Amino acid sequence: MSENVHPCLACGACCHQYRVEFSVYELASMGGSVPDALAHEVSGNRWRMNGTAAHPVRCEALMGRCGELSICTIYQERPSVCRAFEMGSDRCDEARAAHGLAPVATWTVFA
Repeated sequence: MSENVHPCLACGACCHQYRVEFSVYELASMGGSVPDALAHEVSGNRWRMNGTAAHPVRCEALMGRCGELSICTIYQERPSVCRAFEMGSDRCDEARAAHGLAPVATWTVFA
């Protein structure tokens, strides 16, 4: 893997592992940034990214497959739960392990 590729761009494990729910107020139509077409109502003011409701999980905003070049097509507009997800955290390593990927800490330092 190239040392210039950020680990999150060559992974996508979290986008293939976790349910992504957020407040209705994060939708573009409500003044937020998440494109309405990529989410659906769960209940009341809770919305969920399409593709993350059931296994196998695959967020519709993701371009690419897990373990390959994986790019979030709405990175700048992604929900707060995605913004808060920490690369190299226990949940990150758990998602990576579920897809046969090594923990981020074992990667070469990138530029």
